[in-house]
Order: sequence, then C-alpha cells, then structure tokens
Amino acid sequence: AHVNGQVFAVRNNEIFLMSQPRPLRSVHRSEGWTPQSVLDQAMPALQSSFFDLERSGDVFSWDPI
Repeated sequence: AHVNGQVFAVRNNEIFLMSQPRPLRSVHRSEGWTPQSVLDQAMPALQSSFFDLERSGDVFSWDPI
C-alpha cells in the first residue's frame, strides 16, 4: 500500500484515520532545552493551550464495534 505520513488509531475492531496534527504554539530558548528547563519554562508557557484529557466515550458517540 502507498501509505505514509498518516495517523491511525485503533479501538476494538475499528481503525480510524485521524486528522493531521499541526503546531498550535511554540516556545524558544536560544541556549537550547534541558529536561529541567522544559519542565520549568516550556510547560508553563504552553499550558494554556493544552487540550483536556478525554476518554473514549467523550470522543466517540457510539460503542466500540
């Protein structure tokens, strides 16, 4: 099959083609990032754009097939 660059999800006996993720916001640090600076600076700066955590039942209006 000629498939590349696609995002799929599986739930029980269903396969979904997902929409393509695109950047929403960015942060920059001229000296680069460390795990600690990501935690201390990047996460708080991006947090207002985080998506709420949803369960399968919140996203799908039908029971798994």
